[in-house]
Amino acid sequence: MKFFKTVSAILLGVLLANAGEVEDLIGELGSGDKVKRREAARSLALLGPAARAAVPALIKGLDDDEEQVFFWSATALAKIGPDAHEATPELIKRLKRSGRRYKDQVHVRIVHALTQIGPAAVLQLTGALGSEHSSVRLGAVRVLGNLGFASREAAPRLFDLLADDSESVRFSAGSALGRIGDVAYPQIMQGLSADSATVRAAAAHAVVWIPANSRPAIHLGKRLAKETDNETKVAGLNALNRIGFDGERLLALLLPALDSEEPRLRQEALSGILSLRPNSRAAVPHLIERLAAEDPSKRKQAIDLLGRMGYDASVAVPKLITGLGQADEEEKRSIRNALVEMGPASIPSLLDSATEIPLAKLLGETWQADCIGGIGIQAVSSLTNSLKENPGNGAGLLSLVALQKIGDKSPTTRQVILPWLEHEQAVFRGAALSALVASSTKPNMLMPRLQAAMRDPNSLVRQAAMDALASLGSSAKGATTALVNSLDDKDAAVQLSAIRAIGKLESDDSVLAERLAGMLDGAGTDLRLAVVESLGGFRKLPSIAVKRLVGVLEVKHTATQSAAFDALAKLGPEAKPALSALNQAVGHADSGVRASALNALTKVETDDGKLLALLKPALRDASAKVRHTAIRGLGELGSDARPAGPELFARLETSEDRKLALEALRRVRVRDVDLYISILDNDEPLVRLFACQVLRRLGKGARKAEPELRKRLRDEYDYVRREARRALDSFK
Repeated sequence: MKFFKTVSAILLGVLLANAGEVEDLIGELGSGDKVKRREAARSLALLGPAARAAVPALIKGLDDDEEQVFFWSATALAKIGPDAHEATPELIKRLKRSGRRYKDQVHVRIVHALTQIGPAAVLQLTGALGSEHSSVRLGAVRVLGNLGFASREAAPRLFDLLADDSESVRFSAGSALGRIGDVAYPQIMQGLSADSATVRAAAAHAVVWIPANSRPAIHLGKRLAKETDNETKVAGLNALNRIGFDGERLLALLLPALDSEEPRLRQEALSGILSLRPNSRAAVPHLIERLAAEDPSKRKQAIDLLGRMGYDASVAVPKLITGLGQADEEEKRSIRNALVEMGPASIPSLLDSATEIPLAKLLGETWQADCIGGIGIQAVSSLTNSLKENPGNGAGLLSLVALQKIGDKSPTTRQVILPWLEHEQAVFRGAALSALVASSTKPNMLMPRLQAAMRDPNSLVRQAAMDALASLGSSAKGATTALVNSLDDKDAAVQLSAIRAIGKLESDDSVLAERLAGMLDGAGTDLRLAVVESLGGFRKLPSIAVKRLVGVLEVKHTATQSAAFDALAKLGPEAKPALSALNQAVGHADSGVRASALNALTKVETDDGKLLALLKPALRDASAKVRHTAIRGLGELGSDARPAGPELFARLETSEDRKLALEALRRVRVRDVDLYISILDNDEPLVRLFACQVLRRLGKGARKAEPELRKRLRDEYDYVRREARRALDSFK
């Protein structure tokens, strides 16, 4: 007994303390200080049911001009819950479209508060269903729906709202009937059978909340088979999809909807097929039939669906692969994407499709390898299993090529690849070598194998070794001697691969660079391009190599010229002998050459004035690549590029140039106030923000911008408005 007296005393003390605190907070809620009112409302919300004495004051708080006082007052009433039932009429009144700034949030808060008050509010909410204001009807409907079974007495009135003028009210009334449960089934059934399509569509929203085997759901399924109204079909299919309606009966409704001219109905059919219970396999035969449709849109629809079904549609893979032979390029892309989406399910058929393909062709880019590469790591198990079966045909070679693309680093994969390095056919040895390098976590540890492969009697294997070394980059420096020896290989393809691999070493060997440069004499197009690209990979070049690169610029081959310019750009001022050729190439007919030459000039030309004179006109080039090179170059010049300010500002009008131009202008720091004023009405809010920021930093010197900045106080973006205000404040 003593214990209970002690507990009672403690509870009484807490209640008295809370009562005193609540009285104080009620007083502050009526204060003239908005901060005190806001904190009082927040504190009352934190007290929850203990603050029930504050309900009258909190009702007044709903009319407070300060947004936060309103929000916290509404929250406090919600926290108090059923004890705040006397606030119900006032809360319902405030379901009217608010004049406050955050109208939707106001509505949400009021609905939440009424929901927390609970069943005590049902009678008054039912009365509010007859309000002349649609926002009041909508709010009352939503609360009644939230209360579920407790709103059962309101079901007849909710039924009447299935014909409301407001779509939101109609659909919410349907949902509310569904949430009330089986006691509202008579109203739902009546709505689904109504003569009015508007009522039928609204009633269909009720089915979302009831079991798939309920009478209304089964009735809706039957009605949809002969329904003519698209809105009702969309709502009905959506409801049946979501509740897991019987797959066989639902499929019969979904398939005709795939051919509808109504986009929303087609989308519901697509979603429904993908979510059929227990799975979507039942739809696969029908979709396979559609692959033969004359209408390409129907074929594409079937292709996309099969892809998204994944493993469930695996039986369709052979048909999809066969379809590639007759498809146009766009449809081929769709089929390949579908095969990738199907994942491992498509791999057996993809491997089978490669068995009759010439092995040499499989070493290049094939759609099969691209598909398997797109599937990625999920394909590895199927590929390694294929290799274990030792197929000495296209399936085995495709497996190796695909493993190279995927680059799985597991020891298991490497163990499966190793035996293929000894295969009697060179094409398999070469592919295995490339796959092994791609799968190794420490490729440089493979150097002995690669060097041995460089001596293979077959050129395909030697070339694979060179390409593998090129993929290792500077890690392959240990093989430099072997690569140099391969420059004398009798096979031209091997020689080219060796040259490219040397370019990846990031070497500073001047003797090697001179040897490569010497190979430019009398070189054909492919050899010349390979040498130029390789020289571009050296960290530094001897003067003779630079001269040879300059000489190459006279060759009328755009790829070679661009590669030469890229190589010269890496040398910086050391490439000054090329300045004349670079200046001339800025006017080249090919945009790629112009861009490469301009980029090289930004690195080679040391006279900022001359460089500025070249970059300014390039800002008007028709090629975005050239313009972007010029913009970046001006940014690197910093404040020295200020004379190009007007031209840079002009680039802000073009969306594809805008981001780079902004970055450059931040570095150039143009001081012309008029230019910043000119972009205050730019379509991009980040540009307007940038202008406001700079004008703020300029302070009083930018006062002439005041009229335009004031316009930005009404900007649709908060951050622009704030920065405009800060800029105006800086003028004071």
